[in-house]
Amino acid sequence: MWPITRLLFNNHFIDLSDMTFFKYYITISLSIILLLINCADADAQQQELPQSAVKLKDALQEVSKIFHVNFMYETDLIGKGTVEVDRRSFKTQKLEAVLKGLLKPVGISYYPVDQENYALFKQVPAAIKENPANTTASHPLPADTLQSASISGIVLDETNHPLEYSTVTLLKSDSSNIKSVLADSLGRYRFKDIAGGRYLIRATQMGYLKAYSQTFLVVTNTPVAIPAIIMATSPNQLAEVKVVAKKPLFERRIDRTIVNVESSALAAGGSVNDVLEIAPGVSVDNNQITLKGKQGVTVMIDDKVVKLSASQISSLLQSMPASSISQIELISNPSAKYDAEGKGGIINIKTKKGTNMGFNGTITSGLTVGVYPRFTEGLTLNYKLNKLNIFSNYSYTHGKSTSSYISHISISGQNPIKYDQEENDHRNWDAHNARLGMDYDLTAKNTIGILGTLNTYNSVLNFKDGIYFRSNITQQPDSSFSSVNDGRERNRTYGFNINSKHILGTKGDALLFNADYTSYRSSLPYYYINSYFNSSGNLSRKPENILNDASVAIDLFSAKADYSHAISPSTKLEAGGKIAATHSNSNILFQTGNPAGQLVTDTNRTNTFDYHENISALYINYVTKLSEQTSFQAGLRGENTHYSGKSVTTGQTVGRDYLQLFPSLFILHNFGPNALSFSYSRRIGRPSYEDLNPFIDYSSPYFYTQGNPLLKPETTHSLEVNYNYDTDLNISLGYSRTSDYYNYFTSLADSSGATKQTIDNFKQYDTWNFSISYNKDILKWWTLTANGDANYDRYQTPYLGTLIDVQRAGYSFNILNTFQLNPKLSLEILNLYKSKRVVLARTIDSKYRADAALKYSLLKNKATIKLGVTDIFYTYINQGVNHFEGLYGTYYNRNENRRFNVSLSYKFGGKVTAPKKIQSNKEELERIK
Repeated sequence: MWPITRLLFNNHFIDLSDMTFFKYYITISLSIILLLINCADADAQQQELPQSAVKLKDALQEVSKIFHVNFMYETDLIGKGTVEVDRRSFKTQKLEAVLKGLLKPVGISYYPVDQENYALFKQVPAAIKENPANTTASHPLPADTLQSASISGIVLDETNHPLEYSTVTLLKSDSSNIKSVLADSLGRYRFKDIAGGRYLIRATQMGYLKAYSQTFLVVTNTPVAIPAIIMATSPNQLAEVKVVAKKPLFERRIDRTIVNVESSALAAGGSVNDVLEIAPGVSVDNNQITLKGKQGVTVMIDDKVVKLSASQISSLLQSMPASSISQIELISNPSAKYDAEGKGGIINIKTKKGTNMGFNGTITSGLTVGVYPRFTEGLTLNYKLNKLNIFSNYSYTHGKSTSSYISHISISGQNPIKYDQEENDHRNWDAHNARLGMDYDLTAKNTIGILGTLNTYNSVLNFKDGIYFRSNITQQPDSSFSSVNDGRERNRTYGFNINSKHILGTKGDALLFNADYTSYRSSLPYYYINSYFNSSGNLSRKPENILNDASVAIDLFSAKADYSHAISPSTKLEAGGKIAATHSNSNILFQTGNPAGQLVTDTNRTNTFDYHENISALYINYVTKLSEQTSFQAGLRGENTHYSGKSVTTGQTVGRDYLQLFPSLFILHNFGPNALSFSYSRRIGRPSYEDLNPFIDYSSPYFYTQGNPLLKPETTHSLEVNYNYDTDLNISLGYSRTSDYYNYFTSLADSSGATKQTIDNFKQYDTWNFSISYNKDILKWWTLTANGDANYDRYQTPYLGTLIDVQRAGYSFNILNTFQLNPKLSLEILNLYKSKRVVLARTIDSKYRADAALKYSLLKNKATIKLGVTDIFYTYINQGVNHFEGLYGTYYNRNENRRFNVSLSYKFGGKVTAPKKIQSNKEELERIK
């Protein structure tokens, strides 16, 4: 049998010789196919089952998971009774029909608080018609009291704050029920068509004692206004119950994918960067983040754009522990409400924020060991009482790490050169991350908030770089170069936000304000001692001393306003504006040692670059329902950009002023439990100050990086079609084209064998993406989540006299199995594979990893212990090839990929003492943190 080491695919050969685990991938793929077939058979058998009697609570849990909604009710409402359930109706009927059939037989009604939350309450019998004879006998009334009237009032708490969605019941004077209603979001209620008589009002709310009005008399058809009913907090309240399915690690929505970090044991002890590595459709390579194959992703933290370069964002995310965040949103096609920057979409990182009443918190401690240990400590504290909510979290990480980098360079031409490079580095580092914020309700309709953030990162670097030249004739060692380097990296990010929310009118219109100031400071001095040796291993010249000190200062101010107006129950208009001003100042100080051993400034390599950028934007977004099943959203955003950069050292200036429009379109059609959607957006990528700085950033005599002051912004058109089948399966197909695409490119610097990394615009970049996600409870104790992405990339551009026309298909998948071994213990196993990808002239090899983690709950679920291992087989290695004209180089970069981790978290503080507020304008309010 002939050994197969190359596979012909789409007229391109794919090398399989490096895929040590390829047979395991095939096995896993076949297993998944067989498993899905078995699941389909199980579903078919289940559909044939007749109605069965189950506990009402279990039935509500199943409905909650299928329709992605929450139910709120008092704990004694559903009791331990059973209901007859026809599970076929859960997947063929609308939610309202399912709830009616499920709740009506047991005398329970529901109220849709919003699209995701439903309040349940006890039905009361219809109003009993008065017997005039009996009424007159017991309570003599005038004749006109038989005419109907209306009764209205308001329910407040002890601080005169409205209690939204309280259950209000009209009682006869003998305490018999007449009818019940729910108060609205402002605590108001109204009873209509009430016959004359003596009545009283009873109000109930989860977390509060029952409250009654005084007995009152209805004698005419004149409306009756009841004095405010004040409800006192219950010391032994009935806790609010939220019936929700356990959140999976990956959750697919129509317009985004959500990674629920805090629900997984795999994230224990890791950083945010580690979580992104396992997120579906995300790839992190050489500090560049791609989403569904698209480059130029915008990173946001709590809905606020992180305005830093790619390398600075990488350092920030590496210093943020995963334990400090709740979830990550992956938005491949954002609407007009979002900034237009980020041609590859948006990754929004949501940090933890407490919402429970009273004082409470969580303390976490984690240990991760690769080659060296890493410690992470965290504390979250929250205090909420009535109108005031104070929230905070702090984390500290200290660690030591090591990595190795190996490359082989071959340069052809008149003077061919070959050399091997080996670099080993060690790093000690620590990071502090802190947030402190407050929200205060001035009135029932007006809230203000402030938030302060702090991120610091300090590291000490020591690494040794060796380059070994070989003779082109004998291939034996010729000469060599050695560099011993020491560096000190210091980053500081400070942020301050002030925000306010205002509810206008009776329809719940919302006006939101946000103002932010961010200060970023970094310094990175490197000290080099370079030594040059001849073929005999002796010094060929005196060692060279070099200082390369790069520092950056960024100040960013932004302010925005967003307004949402409800035209009708199914239609709303959103509009807003934003201004943003950025000032950055970057310095490169380059010094070399003179014969006397003193460092002297090299003016040709020393530079100060001053950069200013101003962006003003307006947007409008229209959301409506074309039919009961079809939703429509269209938006337009306009952004005017002005920037200027100046090299203080040389006087060279660069600037640009342009206005661009960014339309977006979204259509969603529901087919019962299934949904089909289409989205389109146009987005932009703007060069950063680092990209525009024309001066050289030195790494070694044989490698440096240089910016380009002539860079133009890039624009991207993106189309995406999504299909959700039965909430278990999601399929999407997307296409994007980027014009004036820019990226860093490695090429020859001179005839000495030195290489350089420069950034430039390229003609266009096209990518197709097909993704599929499947989530299924195979058994009560086994949940399967599988995500797969296939990409086809094509780069077409002339560059340095050479036509680059590269096209290649690639794919990736991750398979997560979660086993609930018992009510307290769960096991998670993740398999992740990424095939080869091509970025211009660079090929990134395939890589695979397997992770496993155990999670155990104790002390009545207040404490959680997590044990895990990342990259069990140590196969997740970054390696590949750079090939352009006469330069051919391979690289191999190995970090501490295999890590063992253990973490402990403990929740403390009082229980919930009042129900969580459910906001009707939830989507808008989520933008205020």
